[in-house]
Amino acid sequence: MEQINNIVNFFKGITEQQLIDIGIALVIVAVFVILSPIISYLIIKMFKIREKDREKIKNNPFYKPLKALFISIGIYIGVLVINPPAPALTICKQVLDIAIICIIAKGLVNFVDPKKGIVKKLRNDELPDGNKTVANFTSKILKYVIYIGAGLLILAVFGINPSSIIAGLGIGSAVVALAAQDFVKNLISGFSIMSDKPFLVGDWIAVGLNEGEVVEISFRCTKIKTSDNSIVTIQNSAFTTNNVINWSRMTQRRYALNIKLPLETNSDKIEKIVNRIKFILDNNKDVVEGTAEVFFNTIELDGVNITIYMYTEIIGYNDYLAFRQKVNEDIIKILEAEKVSIAYPGQNVYVHQVEEENN
Repeated sequence: MEQINNIVNFFKGITEQQLIDIGIALVIVAVFVILSPIISYLIIKMFKIREKDREKIKNNPFYKPLKALFISIGIYIGVLVINPPAPALTICKQVLDIAIICIIAKGLVNFVDPKKGIVKKLRNDELPDGNKTVANFTSKILKYVIYIGAGLLILAVFGINPSSIIAGLGIGSAVVALAAQDFVKNLISGFSIMSDKPFLVGDWIAVGLNEGEVVEISFRCTKIKTSDNSIVTIQNSAFTTNNVINWSRMTQRRYALNIKLPLETNSDKIEKIVNRIKFILDNNKDVVEGTAEVFFNTIELDGVNITIYMYTEIIGYNDYLAFRQKVNEDIIKILEAEKVSIAYPGQNVYVHQVEEENN
């Protein structure tokens, strides 16, 4: 509060010379604002001598942070020209230090961003999807390291020793360790996913009761988009305790179904239906050649059963559902053409009537 009062009193007692100093300070700030993009451009150009495209230089991860840095320095120099009281100058010095830390951290974060800087090269679109996923994962880890480092430096600006805070946790550190168990478990599982690559972004997977397309893999969790377009967030540790089915790694899908016809369907009709179904499957371009099989395999109390199975190279789940629908429609059309309906579970009760003799 005393420092604030000193600042207020300073502005109340402004003299003509001080007004001139303020004007000079504003000019200095304006010059730095105007020159910051030029200086930033020239500095990046020194390291990118062969780069001729101005837009690419301006899109460099350090271009905007450098501009902000020069503007901050200009503001600080302007404050020095004004020559404020020592408390105000101390505050300005701390603000500048924090601004410099944040600006440098921002530049480093941009540098490791998957869409910019060095990680962008690792994530080249020509590389396999696995490398892109690793690049994204690495980028997130580096970002957190940068943020933590910047936070520790900001504490040091205020004279707070980070090591003393850690040492002061004492018994509380055990509580923190217990609370961090899940975090560490998920982190280790995340590294396992990155190294083993059981699935990648874009794969359709099933884990436990959840099934969908992988949209994001982070160091803590994995997000999948289900068939109803909802996003499910799964802790990475769940992938070490549950079996993961990666449907996208299949080269073929198998489709099988059973059709039960009424018990009274005669043998000629059954044979004709079997042959017609086999014919349409053999001539379906989406069915792998030679894999379609149709058999009249069992006779049961409530009907006769025809087993059908085939393989298709259609892997995408929605496309696979469309394939199944087309096959089912073709089979229904054959049954309708043969005037045979599908049997449903039931029992036939036969009543034997005994005629009484007339005496």
